[in-house]
Amino acid sequence: KERRLPAEVELVLFRIAQEALRNVWKHAQATEAEITVEFREDATAITISDDGRGFTPPQKIGSLAREGKLGMTGMQERVQLVGGNLTVQSEPGRGTSITIELPV
Repeated sequence: KERRLPAEVELVLFRIAQEALRNVWKHAQATEAEITVEFREDATAITISDDGRGFTPPQKIGSLAREGKLGMTGMQERVQLVGGNLTVQSEPGRGTSITIELPV
């Protein structure tokens, strides 16, 4: 059965996926990227992963804004506005995975 998400959740997921893929294209030097969407009863999760160069994530995403890196900071702000969570896993030479969980 097809189920629509609330319009606000759809928009946040779309914009974050768009920004994450832009970051893959612009920074990661990846040969592959993958988007996984998981629908659960109480939440929707989307994961964007790549096999690129990776990086050392900061302890707090907000600290990236002070370095002029606004893309991930914007993702964090969007997620927080709808009560969700953003998780970044990355390591130099091992790619990056960004997971967004939003309540529905």
